[in-house]
Amino acid sequence: MTTGNNIPADQMTPDLVKLIRARENTYGAAKWRQGLFVSASIILPVLSALLGKCTDAKPFFAAAGLALLFLDVALLDRLQRERVKRGAKLQEEFDTKVMKLPWNRFVSGDKVSPEDVREASVTHLSPEREGEIQSWYENCIGDVPLHIGRLVCQRTNISYDQRLRRRYGGWLLSATTVAGGVLCLVALAMDPKLSQVILSFAVPFTPVLAWALRENRKQLDTAASLERLQTEFQKVWAEAMAGADREQLEMRSRQLQDAIYQHRASAPLLFDWIYRCLRTKNEDEAHHAAQELVSEAQATLASKATA
Repeated sequence: MTTGNNIPADQMTPDLVKLIRARENTYGAAKWRQGLFVSASIILPVLSALLGKCTDAKPFFAAAGLALLFLDVALLDRLQRERVKRGAKLQEEFDTKVMKLPWNRFVSGDKVSPEDVREASVTHLSPEREGEIQSWYENCIGDVPLHIGRLVCQRTNISYDQRLRRRYGGWLLSATTVAGGVLCLVALAMDPKLSQVILSFAVPFTPVLAWALRENRKQLDTAASLERLQTEFQKVWAEAMAGADREQLEMRSRQLQDAIYQHRASAPLLFDWIYRCLRTKNEDEAHHAAQELVSEAQATLASKATA
């Protein structure tokens, strides 16, 4: 009986590390663009509130706020979706190779071309991040057969992202509400006329407010869809622990992977500082959960072997 798999070793091979590096740089470019938009959307109402008594500047700030809103809807959102989809394909290629799953062209389309992979991976990440991407999945996953190990990997992907997005969604709405309230009070203190507050603060604040409300809804909707994926995983895991054959579990893993890819291809971005703030806590939880599943699988396999 096969007692282990090569996932921990395979994920460190140069070709697979290159895919993760390309994924990181692809998402990084999209996050950089989104960061510029959010920064501009925050700076605009701040300047408008501080310069509220400058009557000549108010129409400019209002027009700039509307221009940012139009830019987001007409251009930025489409560009971001393209980047996110490419990043999801790079992650999908990494997962299918490390987990020994076939590529599902019907769901994922064509792979990212070698030229685009090279372009996105040629820039190395920070030394710390380069080390982290070489151990993408927990080493304990290598202690169980492949058909079990890939399920643990998939469960880690689902759970990690779900918990991260729920926390971020709550933070985002709270921070935007507090910031908007403070800026509104500042604008009222500098010019108590309601019409001037609307012109100097409300209109310039519209882009960041619209973005925050949309992001909050997207993050919570994404977390809810991941919760449904968790339920599906539990069904597949129960089948695995009941002794389902490897071919059946590979098919079920492929179905799970299709759903994971579709989630990634449509999920909103998360800034890197969110990952950094929550990394220690989330990775500790992910390691503990993976070890629990591996231990459960080892105990189940041992009991069946001695039965």
